[in-house]
Amino acid sequence: MSTRLGPGAAQPEIEFRRIQAISCRGNLRIRVTPAGELFAYVETRDCPRGRQWSASWPEQPLRRLDRRQRQWLVDALLEGDFFALPDEIVTPGRDGFRDEIDATLGELRHSVSIERSAAPPAFARVRAALMALAGPPFSA
Repeated sequence: MSTRLGPGAAQPEIEFRRIQAISCRGNLRIRVTPAGELFAYVETRDCPRGRQWSASWPEQPLRRLDRRQRQWLVDALLEGDFFALPDEIVTPGRDGFRDEIDATLGELRHSVSIERSAAPPAFARVRAALMALAGPPFSA
């Protein structure tokens, strides 16, 4: 069930966040706007208690995705059936990390949070595509 991107087609809007339980240092986030702008940020400082980020998104995108790259994201969302995943997948515990993806494609909107659990293939596929498009240090 692939949707081909063309004039007037819905463009993907996706945000991925990896949030650690103990410290915000090392938290990362990647965002793709409907215009194909890719923003990425990795937290390198300590944050005040209860905060996940010490700064807002960068003002300038890391890069602008071409049509083929945006199509890759659409395929990852639709062919993997991301929009059918449960909202939360949680394994009880105290430490570890939480991965979150918020995705919009036209009328389709879905948010998934995975905490201390293995990601299902549909989630892992979208996450891997975003990390690969962001490049190092996100894909390292």
